[in-house]
Amino acid sequence: MIVATFSLLSLALAAVASGPHPQWAVAVLPSGHEFSLEVAADDASRARGYMGRERVGPRDGMLFIFDDDAPHSFWMKDCKTSLDMVWLDARLRVVWVAARRAPCPEAGECPSVAPPSPARYVLEFAAGTAEAEGLRPGSSVVVISEPPLR
Repeated sequence: MIVATFSLLSLALAAVASGPHPQWAVAVLPSGHEFSLEVAADDASRARGYMGRERVGPRDGMLFIFDDDAPHSFWMKDCKTSLDMVWLDARLRVVWVAARRAPCPEAGECPSVAPPSPARYVLEFAAGTAEAEGLRPGSSVVVISEPPLR
């Protein structure tokens, strides 16, 4: 009983320490354009990402939130459309861009891609968005969310 109570208390404290993640967000890119973002802040939503989607809207994206700075890797398994991936540090500066990543073939290998340096967040957009919006290493992105990103 004591062990179970301690375990539940530990889980509750861990949840409070990591804080709640936003359910929605808006990114303002260097061009000044705004993008509506879906938020992927847990393992299941990060693993799912844009899998199975036929398209990504021209002003839509997905924000992947991690609790640590690391070279988080991504792949295009079960994706049906090409994407741009943009890794951001904790201050929302672009660390690296993987542009126009094609979906993996149904059969065969599906390589992952990771930035050369640690990142806290990853943005995914329709292919070509990063170039069109001026996203390159060193660029800053503004993310508006409730609660705010930490």
